[in-house]
Amino acid sequence: MVHRLKVVFALVALSSAPVRLAAQESPVPSDAGVYPTIFRTPSTGLEWRGVRYGVHGGFYPTILKTDAQSEGQNTNFIRVGATVYARPIGWTPYVSPSVLISLDEDWENSVLTDVGVRMPFARRAAFRLGVGLLASFDGEVRVNPTVGIDVRLGPAR
Repeated sequence: MVHRLKVVFALVALSSAPVRLAAQESPVPSDAGVYPTIFRTPSTGLEWRGVRYGVHGGFYPTILKTDAQSEGQNTNFIRVGATVYARPIGWTPYVSPSVLISLDEDWENSVLTDVGVRMPFARRAAFRLGVGLLASFDGEVRVNPTVGIDVRLGPAR
């Protein structure tokens, strides 16, 4: 139990670091702003993005199978975390560590690290494609594809 709390506290501290770092960055062209996000990367929710960092939260659905189940079932989580982007604008690789709070009895709370690429396809929208490593606090480990779309709110750059 103490180990789980340490992991949760470490991830919360990690997810707050981008906000502090974004405030210290010099002004450069960026995709900074508020983005509704759709599907699994990072979740169906909101992301606030600074120059190269973001924080996000939302609903994370996925299909998972425990060792005791014969086939996968829809499993639901609340996902809260941070994202670090390699570039401040346009096409960019990213890494996104997060905490998953389980909404289902079959799965424990978990951590998920997602790596992938964000690819703009319109002035305000981008596809995201990646892969996530999900590790539950009871030792289950799964690899998941992560796909999604984000749309920038407010005026276009």
